[in-house]
Amino acid sequence: MPDPIVDELRRLAGPELYRRNAFRISGLLADVDGRTTRQVSQRLRAALEMGADIDLGTATSRDPHEIQAACDLILGDPRRRLVHEVFAPWGTDVSDCGCPIELHKTHDTAINAHSTAITRELTADAGQVSPDGDWTRARQNWSKVVGAKALATHLESRVRDLDDRQLDREAVKEIQRELPRALAQPAVDLAVSGPTPRAVRLVSHVGGFPGANSLHRRMLETAAAPVYEDLERRRTEIAQRIGDEPTDPIVDEIESDLLPLLARLDALLPPAQNHRTSALHDQVAILLNNCAVDLMNRGDSGDGRAERWLDRAASLALDPRERDLVRENKEMLDENQRSMQEFRSQVDYLYRMRGKSAAQRLLRQVRSETRSTAIRAEIDRMLAAISAGRSPASNYVPTTTPRRTKPSRPPLTSSRPPHRRRGRRVLAWLIVLALIAFGVWHWWPRNANLYHQKIADNTPAGSCLGKQDDGWTAHPDKLRSSDCDDPHWGEVLAYVPISKVPAPYPGDAQADALANWQCLEAMIQQGLNPAEYTINEVHAPANFWSTSKDRIGYENYAACVLRRQDGAEIPAGQVTRPDAKKVPKPVTMNLFSVDIAGNAPVGACLRDPIRGKLTKPVVVVRCSEWHWAEIRGYPTLYRTGQPWPGDDAVVARAQTVCARTMPAAKGFTAWAGSPDQTWWKDPKQTKYAYCLAHRIDGKPFKGAVK
Repeated sequence: MPDPIVDELRRLAGPELYRRNAFRISGLLADVDGRTTRQVSQRLRAALEMGADIDLGTATSRDPHEIQAACDLILGDPRRRLVHEVFAPWGTDVSDCGCPIELHKTHDTAINAHSTAITRELTADAGQVSPDGDWTRARQNWSKVVGAKALATHLESRVRDLDDRQLDREAVKEIQRELPRALAQPAVDLAVSGPTPRAVRLVSHVGGFPGANSLHRRMLETAAAPVYEDLERRRTEIAQRIGDEPTDPIVDEIESDLLPLLARLDALLPPAQNHRTSALHDQVAILLNNCAVDLMNRGDSGDGRAERWLDRAASLALDPRERDLVRENKEMLDENQRSMQEFRSQVDYLYRMRGKSAAQRLLRQVRSETRSTAIRAEIDRMLAAISAGRSPASNYVPTTTPRRTKPSRPPLTSSRPPHRRRGRRVLAWLIVLALIAFGVWHWWPRNANLYHQKIADNTPAGSCLGKQDDGWTAHPDKLRSSDCDDPHWGEVLAYVPISKVPAPYPGDAQADALANWQCLEAMIQQGLNPAEYTINEVHAPANFWSTSKDRIGYENYAACVLRRQDGAEIPAGQVTRPDAKKVPKPVTMNLFSVDIAGNAPVGACLRDPIRGKLTKPVVVVRCSEWHWAEIRGYPTLYRTGQPWPGDDAVVARAQTVCARTMPAAKGFTAWAGSPDQTWWKDPKQTKYAYCLAHRIDGKPFKGAVK
């Protein structure tokens, strides 16, 4: 069954211990009788309700309803009243209880000091006058009161005076058992909710209250439980975001939210005395460590942020294993920065001695051969500096964000990443290999490879090629490179996607057409004149195509090689601009070549209407742009060897076959282009039609026909 005495003591316990005391609210002494209580209640309530200006004496409330409630409590359950008497002024009249007068004086000194200390903690006074003296007086005087046998004698006399069958000596024992918790609870709650700098002093006062030495740790753990839970929840959420989001906002959140919570726990339950606090020290340290590692993985560790975060992590970590991990990452950071600085110096030397193209070529080659996102990010910055006419060793910051590759990270079930000793060696060796490549760059034969499964592994776009043998397209993985500062045979213009990955192979003719179209578009995007330059495209055959999720390797792309139309060498200097903005551009292409592969691809669109017989190339655009018609297909009309059937028959057959290529879209019709009799002069010539879909009203439109 509920115990009214214990319930009331626990209800009052806290910073409002004295604020909610019925005797302090009403201004009455603890031994006031019922008649006096009723008279005071009626007088004060009537005066306050009328707005009269009266002397309320020691009453702490000006609310008539609150005073009435306090008086009702005094006149009500004697067990609750007796609890309130413990924290109310006793005065110096000891005629009824027979207590030593010093006990009453000591008690009233204790409650006044205790109440003053709490009030100063809760108000601005705490910043001007230290409450520690009040806390000390409260502890010392309460210790005298609780430690004296006279306390029990006083309470037993009050039980006799109240003369209620609900009260007996057991009530006194319950108060004595619960009193240490009630006295210490205000300091505990204030330590948890008040300013963190005060928490350490408040915790020291908690254990000084009588009987609280064995209780205060459990009380602090109970009161701090919400702080632990909040910190642990926030730590878990942040850990899951590292590697997926920018690190600076995450670190700001750690410093503004998590570290203050950890500082409060340090004050309440120091890590040397509490395993849970100690564990959180290590866990928050690992958050900062992981943010620094993520910054290093992204190649953004050269401005001191990663170093600062690792230093902070080292100051937080307590477990020797975690401290070793942070130390190793700090050593790796220092080593990487030294190695990267050496790499910059070598590239800068090449830039000054051999020029812009040689430095760019080296950087692109190293970038294609490394998987390190840090090295790639640094190379991107150096390339941007060179493009801006700056030294690669300068602190140039590009106006656009460098390309980033999402780093791998440990599973979320792990609270700390694996040790990075191997990663440190790998990164250092990659830089060493880059330096070796620099040393032999101009002395060993060099090959270019345009045929890796992944585009990123190929010789970078913008690289220059030396003269190739006839039939070079049969071995695009073994092409001769050239220094762009010298006259050269060609350049790697771009790598263009032919289809999604995975996707069915579109057929040789369509694959060639898609590659040719996109390579021509890339040439125009880079500001090159199709009348001056030509394109050779290279792509993998059907058996290498990534056609399903179970068969993904080749990225279904084509390599575009730029050459001069007249076959002459390209003069010294790079003409391609791989960094040019990739916006849709119109491309002039054939629609009715001898070979279907030489036509514009199926699925591309014609910008302008065809008027009558097709006699010249057409302007091809992406279907997301305004256009007149969409290319639906190139169906074969007659098998090889069939005789000429006559113009009318050919036209009719073309119209019939093209009608079958039309979707069920309303408002569209088919346009069929058919071959004339000259196509039958070569018996091996494929006789096909070109099929277009356009609006019935002839107006331009955007989007594919569906």
